Amino acid sequence: MKFKLFATKDTGTVLILDGDNVIGYRIVNLLLKEGQYPGVELRVGFREMHAPDELAEGWDSVEKIKFVWEDESTYDDALKGVKTVFISTPTTPDFDTHFKTFMAACKKAHVHRIIKLSWYHSMRSKAEDPTKYFGDPEYLSSQDHFHDIPLVHQHALCDGDLIVGGVDCTILFASHLMSSVLEYQGKTLKEEGVFYGASGGKGVNYVSPNDVADVAVRAILDPKTHKRQGYTLTGPEATTDEELARLLSTHFDTTITYIEKPLNFFTDNSASIEKLKASGVEETMNFPKGGDFERLSGRKPETFEDYLMNGGDTMSPLERNVVSSHTVTMMDKIEVEFPEEKHYITMVEKIGKTSAETAQ
Repeated sequence: MKFKLFATKDTGTVLILDGDNVIGYRIVNLLLKEGQYPGVELRVGFREMHAPDELAEGWDSVEKIKFVWEDESTYDDALKGVKTVFISTPTTPDFDTHFKTFMAACKKAHVHRIIKLSWYHSMRSKAEDPTKYFGDPEYLSSQDHFHDIPLVHQHALCDGDLIVGGVDCTILFASHLMSSVLEYQGKTLKEEGVFYGASGGKGVNYVSPNDVADVAVRAILDPKTHKRQGYTLTGPEATTDEELARLLSTHFDTTITYIEKPLNFFTDNSASIEKLKASGVEETMNFPKGGDFERLSGRKPETFEDYLMNGGDTMSPLERNVVSSHTVTMMDKIEVEFPEEKHYITMVEKIGKTSAETAQ
């Protein structure tokens, strides 16, 4: 089913960074599935190049290029002639430092716009109306408990730089990706049949990477509608890790056991994430279940069971490596369609200089 939108000359050459990860890979697959748009060309950045048989059908028509966040010498070639960039969630150390350099390279290359995947709540604080602070770097000095997660705070710094950096942007604030279970615990799932956590029986909000990729493609191909906007992307419900283990057991037709571990079992980022899960904040009535997704896409967000069943060829090589070790029946690629109703603005336009910028 075709997207009901019109790519413009403002879209131009699109660079998808980290194209083999769970979001970048899906974006490329969706764009290839939708067919050619006049004036739109795809370039995909890889840390490590892949053999053709590791990628989905149609990838032979995609320009592939080396891109490594820590190697700034790879920036200029990747950005040559590019108008639109999609940045997925990196896990490299000091990403916020590399991001500043990359932003400078984008300006040098005359990149028009950037779509960035971020973490839910990275730009939130205890302010009553956080959207009014978008565009104000002073806003970042006010933190909440989500900033106890180093990765979230890193994203907040990058998001702030992006908003005030002079490049048109769209930011996707996503909760825990459903694919993270396969991505980070795939080996123990396959070899030991266990799933580790420290959520204390609390519900966790997982969002489907299919839904995140859906909104990313809309932002890429419809720059005018999504100019300077931020979207909250969350799953439809909170799921305990015990329930998740049962879903995985049913889907893979094998026994997968959830095992509660102490926080010191995990690395710093993972321990902070598990602590957040155990707080129970994601199962409260105030947590935005589904976020902006249904309004933007015209359909309900996927459940965890939907994600497992609807993966198909859209799954990244890493996910497929886990799934292929089990006997699984997958449906075809996801299909998406634009709603007829007009989108609402959720990121306010920056007006004039902020007090922090004036002081500089």
